[in-house]
Amino acid sequence: MKHITALTLTTLLAASGLAQTAAAPAPVAYDLTAGYDSEYYYRGLWFSNQNAWYNIGASKKLSDTTTVNALAYYTSSNDRRSSYQELDLGANIAYDAGFATLTAGYTYFFFFDGYAGNGFGQTFAQEFYVSAAKAVGPVNVTATYAYDLYIDASYGEIGVDKTFALSDSTSLVLKAVAGYSFGGYYTAFDGNGYNIGGESVWTHVGLNASLPIALSKSATLTPYVAYNISGAGRTETNTANTGLGSEDDQLFFGVSLKAVF
Repeated sequence: MKHITALTLTTLLAASGLAQTAAAPAPVAYDLTAGYDSEYYYRGLWFSNQNAWYNIGASKKLSDTTTVNALAYYTSSNDRRSSYQELDLGANIAYDAGFATLTAGYTYFFFFDGYAGNGFGQTFAQEFYVSAAKAVGPVNVTATYAYDLYIDASYGEIGVDKTFALSDSTSLVLKAVAGYSFGGYYTAFDGNGYNIGGESVWTHVGLNASLPIALSKSATLTPYVAYNISGAGRTETNTANTGLGSEDDQLFFGVSLKAVF
Protein backbone atom coordinates (compact mmCIF):
# COMPACT_ATOMS: atom_id res chain seq x y z
CA MET A 1 0.00 0.00 0.00
CA LYS A 2 2.82 2.38 0.86
CA HIS A 3 4.51 1.43 -2.41
CA ILE A 4 1.35 2.20 -4.38
CA THR A 5 0.85 5.48 -2.53
CA ALA A 6 4.46 6.53 -3.15
CA LEU A 7 4.20 5.55 -6.80
CA THR A 8 0.95 7.47 -7.15
CA LEU A 9 2.41 10.52 -5.42
CA THR A 10 5.48 10.38 -7.63
CA THR A 11 3.28 10.14 -10.73
CA LEU A 12 1.15 13.09 -9.61
CA LEU A 13 4.21 15.21 -8.88
CA ALA A 14 5.67 14.36 -12.29
CA ALA A 15 2.37 15.17 -13.99
CA SER A 16 2.18 18.42 -12.06
CA GLY A 17 5.70 19.30 -13.17
CA LEU A 18 4.87 18.55 -16.78
CA ALA A 19 1.73 20.67 -16.55
CA GLN A 20 3.72 23.57 -15.13
CA THR A 21 6.28 23.17 -17.90
CA ALA A 22 3.57 23.10 -20.57
CA ALA A 23 1.87 26.13 -19.04
CA ALA A 24 5.08 28.18 -18.91
CA PRO A 25 4.87 31.23 -21.16
CA ALA A 26 6.76 31.04 -24.43
CA PRO A 27 9.95 33.13 -24.48
CA VAL A 28 10.32 36.14 -26.73
CA ALA A 29 12.43 35.43 -29.82
CA TYR A 30 14.61 38.23 -31.18
CA ASP A 31 16.38 38.71 -34.49
CA LEU A 32 18.79 41.27 -35.85
CA THR A 33 19.44 41.77 -39.57
CA ALA A 34 21.87 44.03 -41.43
CA GLY A 35 21.80 44.36 -45.19
CA TYR A 36 22.72 46.24 -48.36
CA ASP A 37 20.57 47.06 -51.42
CA SER A 38 22.09 48.42 -54.63
CA GLU A 39 18.67 50.00 -55.29
CA TYR A 40 15.91 50.55 -52.74
CA TYR A 41 12.50 49.75 -54.20
CA TYR A 42 9.40 49.53 -52.01
CA ARG A 43 6.19 48.26 -53.60
CA GLY A 44 7.66 48.97 -57.00
CA LEU A 45 8.57 52.59 -56.26
CA TRP A 46 12.23 53.64 -56.40
CA PHE A 47 13.47 55.64 -53.39
CA SER A 48 17.27 55.63 -53.40
CA ASN A 49 20.36 53.52 -54.08
CA GLN A 50 23.44 52.18 -52.28
CA ASN A 51 21.36 51.63 -49.15
CA ALA A 52 22.53 50.10 -45.89
CA TRP A 53 19.71 48.86 -43.68
CA TYR A 54 19.10 47.31 -40.28
CA ASN A 55 16.11 45.51 -38.78
CA ILE A 56 15.37 44.47 -35.20
CA GLY A 57 12.49 42.02 -34.75
CA ALA A 58 10.77 40.36 -31.81
CA SER A 59 8.10 37.67 -31.75
CA LYS A 60 6.18 35.81 -29.07
CA LYS A 61 3.81 32.87 -29.37
CA LEU A 62 0.59 33.43 -27.47
CA SER A 63 -0.71 29.96 -28.34
CA ASP A 64 -0.15 27.18 -30.85
CA THR A 65 -1.97 29.25 -33.46
CA THR A 66 -1.30 32.89 -32.54
CA THR A 67 1.93 34.91 -32.64
CA VAL A 68 2.59 38.61 -32.09
CA ASN A 69 5.50 40.33 -33.85
CA ALA A 70 7.17 43.74 -33.69
CA LEU A 71 9.92 45.37 -35.73
CA ALA A 72 12.06 48.46 -36.15
CA TYR A 73 13.62 48.97 -39.60
CA TYR A 74 16.04 51.69 -40.71
CA THR A 75 17.55 52.35 -44.14
CA SER A 76 19.67 55.16 -45.56
CA SER A 77 21.34 55.93 -48.86
CA ASN A 78 25.11 56.15 -49.18
CA ASP A 79 24.86 58.00 -52.49
CA ARG A 80 26.07 61.58 -51.96
CA ARG A 81 23.41 62.81 -54.38
CA SER A 82 20.61 61.59 -52.11
CA SER A 83 19.84 62.28 -48.45
CA TYR A 84 17.15 59.62 -48.19
CA GLN A 85 16.61 58.05 -44.75
CA GLU A 86 13.63 56.04 -43.46
CA LEU A 87 12.58 54.51 -40.14
CA ASP A 88 9.68 52.03 -39.89
CA LEU A 89 8.08 50.88 -36.65
CA GLY A 90 5.47 48.15 -36.81
CA ALA A 91 3.59 45.38 -35.05
CA ASN A 92 1.25 42.61 -36.16
CA ILE A 93 -0.58 39.54 -34.97
CA ALA A 94 -0.60 36.33 -37.00
CA TYR A 95 -3.19 33.59 -36.65
CA ASP A 96 -3.00 30.11 -38.15
CA ALA A 97 -6.60 29.49 -39.17
CA GLY A 98 -5.84 26.12 -40.72
CA PHE A 99 -6.88 27.05 -44.24
CA ALA A 100 -4.41 29.98 -44.23
CA THR A 101 -2.24 32.11 -41.97
CA LEU A 102 -3.97 35.45 -41.41
CA THR A 103 -2.07 38.56 -40.33
CA ALA A 104 -3.22 42.03 -39.28
CA GLY A 105 -0.81 44.83 -38.46
CA TYR A 106 0.15 48.49 -38.32
CA THR A 107 3.25 50.33 -39.58
CA TYR A 108 4.46 53.89 -38.96
CA PHE A 109 6.90 55.29 -41.52
CA PHE A 110 9.14 58.27 -40.74
CA PHE A 111 11.06 59.96 -43.59
CA PHE A 112 13.94 62.00 -42.20
CA ASP A 113 14.48 63.96 -45.43
CA GLY A 114 11.02 63.71 -46.94
CA TYR A 115 9.23 60.93 -48.79
CA ALA A 116 10.95 61.88 -52.04
CA GLY A 117 14.32 62.55 -50.37
CA ASN A 118 16.42 65.73 -50.30
CA GLY A 119 13.77 67.51 -48.24
CA PHE A 120 10.84 66.91 -50.62
CA GLY A 121 7.49 65.34 -49.72
CA GLN A 122 5.77 64.28 -46.54
CA THR A 123 7.77 63.39 -43.45
CA PHE A 124 5.64 60.47 -42.27
CA ALA A 125 2.96 57.94 -43.22
CA GLN A 126 1.06 55.23 -41.40
CA GLU A 127 -0.95 52.24 -42.53
CA PHE A 128 -3.04 49.31 -41.43
CA TYR A 129 -2.71 46.09 -43.38
CA VAL A 130 -4.03 42.54 -43.57
CA SER A 131 -2.63 39.52 -45.36
CA ALA A 132 -3.38 35.86 -45.96
CA ALA A 133 -0.74 33.23 -46.77
CA LYS A 134 -1.39 29.67 -47.90
CA ALA A 135 0.45 26.79 -49.54
CA VAL A 136 -1.20 26.01 -52.86
CA GLY A 137 0.26 22.88 -54.36
CA PRO A 138 4.04 23.31 -54.64
CA VAL A 139 4.06 27.10 -54.06
CA ASN A 140 3.20 29.57 -51.32
CA VAL A 141 0.70 32.29 -52.15
CA THR A 142 0.35 35.54 -50.18
CA ALA A 143 -2.25 38.28 -50.67
CA THR A 144 -1.85 41.67 -48.94
CA TYR A 145 -4.05 44.74 -48.63
CA ALA A 146 -2.75 47.96 -47.01
CA TYR A 147 -4.56 51.25 -46.33
CA ASP A 148 -2.44 54.41 -46.03
CA LEU A 149 -4.03 56.90 -43.64
CA TYR A 150 -1.92 59.86 -44.82
CA ILE A 151 -3.01 59.83 -48.47
CA ASP A 152 -6.31 57.94 -48.04
CA ALA A 153 -5.40 55.36 -50.67
CA SER A 154 -4.73 51.62 -50.67
CA TYR A 155 -2.31 49.09 -52.06
CA GLY A 156 -2.90 45.45 -52.97
CA GLU A 157 -0.36 42.77 -53.74
CA ILE A 158 -0.33 39.11 -54.69
CA GLY A 159 2.87 37.12 -54.31
CA VAL A 160 3.98 33.58 -55.17
CA ASP A 161 7.17 31.93 -53.93
CA LYS A 162 8.85 28.53 -54.07
CA THR A 163 11.81 27.20 -52.08
CA PHE A 164 14.24 24.64 -53.47
CA ALA A 165 16.62 22.90 -51.05
CA LEU A 166 20.10 22.79 -52.59
CA SER A 167 21.88 21.29 -49.58
CA ASP A 168 21.47 20.94 -45.83
CA SER A 169 22.47 24.58 -45.38
CA THR A 170 21.52 26.32 -48.63
CA SER A 171 18.21 26.98 -50.41
CA LEU A 172 17.11 28.80 -53.53
CA VAL A 173 13.98 30.94 -53.11
CA LEU A 174 12.18 32.24 -56.20
CA LYS A 175 9.48 34.87 -55.73
CA ALA A 176 7.22 36.96 -57.95
CA VAL A 177 4.85 39.73 -56.86
CA ALA A 178 2.37 42.03 -58.61
CA GLY A 179 1.16 45.27 -57.02
CA TYR A 180 -1.96 47.36 -57.58
CA SER A 181 -2.86 50.94 -56.56
CA PHE A 182 -6.39 51.63 -55.32
CA GLY A 183 -7.23 55.33 -55.65
CA GLY A 184 -3.73 56.65 -56.33
CA TYR A 185 -1.31 54.92 -53.98
CA TYR A 186 1.79 57.06 -54.62
CA THR A 187 1.40 57.00 -58.38
CA ALA A 188 2.12 60.69 -59.17
CA PHE A 189 3.82 63.58 -57.36
CA ASP A 190 3.76 67.37 -57.53
CA GLY A 191 6.84 69.57 -57.68
CA ASN A 192 7.29 69.35 -53.91
CA GLY A 193 7.23 65.56 -53.75
CA TYR A 194 3.67 65.12 -52.43
CA ASN A 195 1.37 62.44 -53.81
CA ILE A 196 -1.27 63.71 -56.24
CA GLY A 197 -2.17 60.37 -57.80
CA GLY A 198 -5.83 59.41 -58.02
CA GLU A 199 -5.97 56.46 -60.39
CA SER A 200 -6.44 52.76 -59.71
CA VAL A 201 -3.78 51.00 -61.74
CA TRP A 202 -1.17 48.23 -61.70
CA THR A 203 2.03 49.45 -60.09
CA HIS A 204 4.67 46.84 -60.85
CA VAL A 205 5.81 43.28 -61.15
CA GLY A 206 8.77 42.23 -59.02
CA LEU A 207 10.95 39.15 -59.54
CA ASN A 208 13.40 37.97 -56.88
CA ALA A 209 15.86 35.10 -56.50
CA SER A 210 17.57 34.70 -53.13
CA LEU A 211 20.02 32.17 -51.72
CA PRO A 212 19.67 31.77 -47.93
CA ILE A 213 22.81 30.13 -46.54
CA ALA A 214 22.72 28.87 -42.95
CA LEU A 215 26.10 29.76 -41.44
CA SER A 216 25.11 28.34 -38.05
CA LYS A 217 21.99 27.52 -36.08
CA SER A 218 21.42 31.21 -35.45
CA ALA A 219 22.96 33.03 -38.44
CA THR A 220 21.85 33.16 -42.09
CA LEU A 221 23.51 34.95 -45.00
CA THR A 222 21.18 35.78 -47.92
CA PRO A 223 22.40 37.28 -51.20
CA TYR A 224 19.75 38.12 -53.77
CA VAL A 225 19.17 39.48 -57.24
CA ALA A 226 15.89 41.15 -58.25
CA TYR A 227 14.19 42.78 -61.21
CA ASN A 228 11.55 45.51 -60.96
CA ILE A 229 9.18 46.03 -63.88
CA SER A 230 7.27 49.31 -63.58
CA GLY A 231 3.57 49.29 -64.35
CA ALA A 232 1.46 52.28 -65.39
CA GLY A 233 1.36 53.47 -61.79
CA ARG A 234 5.17 53.59 -61.50
CA THR A 235 6.57 54.37 -64.95
CA GLU A 236 6.39 58.17 -64.62
CA THR A 237 7.62 58.32 -61.02
CA ASN A 238 10.52 55.90 -61.49
CA THR A 239 11.80 57.47 -64.72
CA ALA A 240 11.68 60.91 -63.04
CA ASN A 241 14.70 59.87 -60.94
CA THR A 242 16.95 58.46 -63.67
CA GLY A 243 19.56 61.08 -62.75
CA LEU A 244 19.86 59.44 -59.33
CA GLY A 245 19.94 55.88 -60.63
CA SER A 246 16.34 54.72 -61.06
CA GLU A 247 15.01 53.15 -64.24
CA ASP A 248 11.66 52.14 -65.68
CA ASP A 249 12.68 48.47 -65.46
CA GLN A 250 15.73 47.70 -63.37
CA LEU A 251 17.94 44.82 -62.27
CA PHE A 252 19.46 45.20 -58.80
CA PHE A 253 20.99 43.11 -56.04
CA GLY A 254 21.77 42.96 -52.35
CA VAL A 255 22.76 40.85 -49.37
CA SER A 256 21.72 40.49 -45.73
CA LEU A 257 22.98 38.77 -42.60
CA LYS A 258 20.41 37.69 -40.01
CA ALA A 259 21.04 36.49 -36.47
CA VAL A 260 18.35 34.91 -34.29
CA PHE A 261 18.69 34.81 -30.51
